Amino acid sequence: TTTLITTNLTTTTKYRAVVQSGVCAETNSSDAIISVDPISIGGSIAGGTTVCSGTNSTTLTLSGYTGSIVKWQKSTDNWVTPVDVANTTTTLIATNLTTTTKYRAVVQSGVCAETNSSDATISVDPVSVGGSIAGGTTVCSGTNSTTLTLSGNVGNVLKWQYSTNNWTSSTDVANTTTTLIATNLNTTTKYRAVVQSGVCSETNSSDATVTVDPVSVGGSIAGGITVCSGTNSTTLTLSGHTGTVVKWQKSTDNWVTPVDVANTTTTLVATNLTATTKYRAVVQSGVCAETNSSDATVTVDPVSVGGTVAGSATVCSGTNSTTLTLSGNVGNVLKWQYSTNNWTSSTDVANTTTTLIATNLTTTTKYRAVVQSGVCSETNSSDAAVEVNPLGQVNQSSSEVVCNNTSTTAVTFTTTNLGGITTYAWTNDVTSIGLAASGTGNIASFTASNTGTAPVVATITVTPTFTNGGTSCSGPSKTFTITVNPTGEVIQPTSQVVCNNTSTTAVIFGTNNTGGTTTYAWTNDTPSIGLLASGIGNISSFTATNTGTAPVIATIVVTPTFTNNGVPCTGPTKTFTITVNPTGEVIQPASQVVCNNAATTAVIFGTNNTGGTTTYAWTNDTPGIGLLALGTGNIASFTAVNTGTSPVVATIVVTPTFTNGGVPCTGPTKTFTITVNPKGEVIQPASQVVCNSASTTSVIFGTTNTGGTTTYAWTNDTPGIGLLALGTGNIASFTAVNTGTSPVVATIVVTPTFTNGGVSCTGPTKTFTITVNPTGEVIQPASQVVCNNAATT
Repeated sequence: TTTLITTNLTTTTKYRAVVQSGVCAETNSSDAIISVDPISIGGSIAGGTTVCSGTNSTTLTLSGYTGSIVKWQKSTDNWVTPVDVANTTTTLIATNLTTTTKYRAVVQSGVCAETNSSDATISVDPVSVGGSIAGGTTVCSGTNSTTLTLSGNVGNVLKWQYSTNNWTSSTDVANTTTTLIATNLNTTTKYRAVVQSGVCSETNSSDATVTVDPVSVGGSIAGGITVCSGTNSTTLTLSGHTGTVVKWQKSTDNWVTPVDVANTTTTLVATNLTATTKYRAVVQSGVCAETNSSDATVTVDPVSVGGTVAGSATVCSGTNSTTLTLSGNVGNVLKWQYSTNNWTSSTDVANTTTTLIATNLTTTTKYRAVVQSGVCSETNSSDAAVEVNPLGQVNQSSSEVVCNNTSTTAVTFTTTNLGGITTYAWTNDVTSIGLAASGTGNIASFTASNTGTAPVVATITVTPTFTNGGTSCSGPSKTFTITVNPTGEVIQPTSQVVCNNTSTTAVIFGTNNTGGTTTYAWTNDTPSIGLLASGIGNISSFTATNTGTAPVIATIVVTPTFTNNGVPCTGPTKTFTITVNPTGEVIQPASQVVCNNAATTAVIFGTNNTGGTTTYAWTNDTPGIGLLALGTGNIASFTAVNTGTSPVVATIVVTPTFTNGGVPCTGPTKTFTITVNPKGEVIQPASQVVCNSASTTSVIFGTTNTGGTTTYAWTNDTPGIGLLALGTGNIASFTAVNTGTSPVVATIVVTPTFTNGGVSCTGPTKTFTITVNPTGEVIQPASQVVCNNAATT
């Protein structure tokens, strides 16, 4: 009645008592509120990480907790003292960290007990120290290696870098923590290590320089030559070496004693040489081993002696020879010289060492040998004189080219020889040109002959003989030609017949001639066919034109010209024709309309074309009218057929073909129609029976025909019923008349007519009746008077 025990509370709740006094209405007490706090949950901390000592800060964030943060604690004071930001509700900034530390938050939810969050660990790495490298030294390129050692560093070596690639790439041993072996070095390079302590920034070590000397290269010596004994010196030049010349050595002292210019780096002057000697340089590059250059040999030749020439004589130029012999010389013959060109040119046998054969001599000449011993100065021998009469000589005659049946140019032989008499003998290897096989003296003009198809080349050989002082010297022959071209010739071209607006066959002119070039010039007397009035060369295919009604014949005349060696020879013309037929043509046939079972008008095809034969082929798309589906020539009259109820239109297409010279030329088609109307038709009208003075039913005539107009004419054999004896069109309702005493029957006959395309086609009649009954009638009965109970009449 007075106490409530609240248990297992999980949410804030209001409570009240309901009170009743006797029978009075119930009344609620005031409310009592019991608030429920959730149990405290410590949550978890994000942000545990590794930082660099004294230089970094980090943020720790608490999440997943229930309640408020009471304080933050850290492990380095035994979780006793709150950190500086104990009043922060969710976040702690950890700054100036110097040692690894754990952090936690203390959380409380309302009146519930405090709860610790999970721990977050912040690890602290020492600051990176690059350290220093020992081992910078000088080495020889490509053959030595060195070790670089890192010390005093704090942290691990991430990579090694070198200066020759702008410190961008690591060396081969980038994973080594303290030592780098620098191998195959070819240029001076600085090296450094990149060091990192945990998460701290990378730090470079000090640089170590490895200086590289290039490998010693001995090089080669230019100047190894041959010199003349006791009178010359030479310079030997070293090139292609790497390093400095330490000394020069020579073979004549077993390569032991340096020569006088041992301190010279590149050049040695070899003087007063009397024996062949080899020289070399000794080269060293920095710390690299000494290397010898290649050898240079200096060869020593004896002094040149010219000697004496024997063999002076008198000879005939070009047909005799003589031998000049050199003796007493020291050295080899470099060349032979003669007086007629101021001793400047050598003779044909300049490579002979002791003897010269003087041939093809043309004038008295002195000869001498030029002798040289190795590299020594050239020396001349004594002179020898050879007296020479000239050979016979003839100036070159010009060759000529002439046409068949034309005159040649006279040939007059000449010479440059003086002081004697020159005569000429000639031969001809082709007598068919009209010239004898041989003769002497000049050649007179003659008429050239060539009846063949190719140029004939006659070779004339003339031999000159020079006579003076009783000695005759025949000279070299000269050759020239007389070419006789054949007459120009063209193979007869074939005439052709083509249709208007079709392509001609290309005319390729040909000839039996060979050995030159044949060209063709042609004329055309009818340019209207589409071909120029004249031209040169083949006639390409062209579109032939004839807009008239008769064939057009163009006559082409072709003139051949054979050309060889620049001489044109025109031949006889050839004539051929190109006939252009007109396009096939048919005069437009008239269309026609006929009735079923009527005869058509015969179709006679015609054309305006002349000069050939025109034929006609036609097609009919509706054979059911009584005409075949296709045929040739005129179309004879036939009985038209249409058993249907509407007009039948047959389309006839006629194609004309004009033929001339065996070439058919089809022209444009013409189209016309034959329309077959059906016969007139009327639907059977119904007969009717009416009373006198009553209205008849209107008679509306009808038909099943379509595609035209149907009209109706009718006759009535009994006009007395109130209907005319004849009329056209429908019969309107009228008042029937029959004053008689018996029915009157009127017979009406209707005739249908179908009209289409101006042609009317009457059909079979239909008959019906109109019967008019008389008015009902009774004869007047007599009245009567009778007594009660008496019988009536």
